[in-house]
Amino acid sequence: MESHSLYELNEYVKRVIALNFPQPVWINCEIAQIKEVRGNVYLDLVEQDSLDNVIAQASAVIWHKSNIFIKNKLGRLANSLLQPGSEVKLKVIIEFNERYGFKLIIEDIDPTYTLGKLEIHRQNVIEGLKAEGLLDLNKRVKVPLVIQKIAIISAESAAGYLDFVTQLAENQYGYDIEHHLYNSAMQGVNTERDVCGAFETIFKSKHKYDAIFIIRGGGSKLDLSYFDNFNIGAKIAKSQIPVFTGIGHEIDQSIADMVANRSLKTPTACADFLLEKMANFESAIINLKRNVGLQAEEVFKTHITRIHDIQMFIKRKPLEILHANKINIELFQKQIKLACNQKLSEETNKLNFIDQTLKVSNPELILKRGFTLLKQKDTFIKSISNYNPNEITEITFYDGKIKI
Repeated sequence: MESHSLYELNEYVKRVIALNFPQPVWINCEIAQIKEVRGNVYLDLVEQDSLDNVIAQASAVIWHKSNIFIKNKLGRLANSLLQPGSEVKLKVIIEFNERYGFKLIIEDIDPTYTLGKLEIHRQNVIEGLKAEGLLDLNKRVKVPLVIQKIAIISAESAAGYLDFVTQLAENQYGYDIEHHLYNSAMQGVNTERDVCGAFETIFKSKHKYDAIFIIRGGGSKLDLSYFDNFNIGAKIAKSQIPVFTGIGHEIDQSIADMVANRSLKTPTACADFLLEKMANFESAIINLKRNVGLQAEEVFKTHITRIHDIQMFIKRKPLEILHANKINIELFQKQIKLACNQKLSEETNKLNFIDQTLKVSNPELILKRGFTLLKQKDTFIKSISNYNPNEITEITFYDGKIKI
């Protein structure tokens, strides 16, 4: 049976691929994993079936030169596209190496496959706003507890605007919300100019508004795309007044919605928000009034109880102090007596010890045990080196003295 080496097999596969794919091809796939190392981007590409089972998988790389080309071409959008989970259309060179196997070399990305032309514009605007730190700027503007005076940017003939102001005027609580309309195109080429101009007029107005509302009813994705605009988004973000949006339907989110202090989706939701906020404030005031009365009563009761406790304490404390001091005095007496007895015993023992020491050291007793004292010229002889045989020696016994 004929056999081939692994190298021969891989070399054959390499020739087959080279012959059948001499030019780069476009493929559709999903990015499973991605990492960038020293300018090169390494990817794991997959294709899944309708049940999310992986039916194809391949390794790919964007070499440093191609990576620079793609980033220059797509700008900030490149980072948004090159993310795990992104479905992308890639231009690849199919490469097979006898040792390292199959790999796709990515040369280009078609962004229209992933996002479409509108979405490309939208993502670039988002990235631009994010780069300038504007995306969450208006969200940090403090919203007043009660919103009583508002500026409205809308078209005066728009159904959404009419619904909004009618709902405010006919609210069941009887709240009076002062509002001023800044008429603006809500779609078409004039939208950016009108909306940005309305913001400028509001900022210069003598009226001190609590909030700005952008009101527009529903529409197609193309109609609402005019609010995916960098300049409109920047005006909203930089506003020192909180901006609320009611643009489109609940399934839609424009860039204006993203940068606003809060997106309320529809004009009706905006009106509900305002009325509910005022109702909550009124309810909080009523509850506060009730709680103040209850707390005052509670504080009064607490202080009465505290005063009673203090009175009892004043009566009881002196007796407790006297009793405690009596116990301490008795304890001190016992301690002093014990210390005196202990000291007397210690001194008695010392005297006994001294007496015994004196008795043991008595010279008379020492002589009785057989010791003698030698003296020459009134000097006691303590060593044979001090003894002079030519001198008269006085010897003392316990019962007398002799001279020799």
